[in-house]
Amino acid sequence: MTLPIDDTPDAPLPLSKTKKKKTAEKLQKLGEDLSLLSVSQLKQLDLDSELFKALVEAKSITANVAARRHRQYIGTLMRQVDPEPILAALEQLKSAPTGLYSPKSEIDSQTDKNIQVFLDRLLAWDDDAMEKIMSTAPDIDRQRLRQLIRNANKDIARQKKNSKSFQALKEIIARI
Repeated sequence: MTLPIDDTPDAPLPLSKTKKKKTAEKLQKLGEDLSLLSVSQLKQLDLDSELFKALVEAKSITANVAARRHRQYIGTLMRQVDPEPILAALEQLKSAPTGLYSPKSEIDSQTDKNIQVFLDRLLAWDDDAMEKIMSTAPDIDRQRLRQLIRNANKDIARQKKNSKSFQALKEIIARI
């Protein structure tokens, strides 16, 4: 059985497997760039609801393998939407004079300062800070919180500032 060949000169050539892969990789990279934006910036982009939800969920995934799988999932979702309006909106955010695309907006930097101050209090074993966490987030285990503080203090001694203990404490503080 032979396949019919389209000899018309203006017939589009099918995309090669390499081109398809490169396009998929570019869309996944675009999805990774989108996941770095804050939730308020993502809302401005008018994204598909499922893609928006996946991008927000990506912020809470800390395990490397799970994060890689989630990036691939975001890439899959990106293949289902038209990337041109998203790229145009991203360029608009980048060029905005208010600095919406800057790595840290004023609100984010103030939040980071508050988290850092609270983290410093916890690392100094401030009982008031610990009680505030326990009262506002009762689902957090006191023993686990103490263990995270202990591990973070050990990491300070080892000069490891971005360990899992620090990240976990920052996430807990951000919730309250």
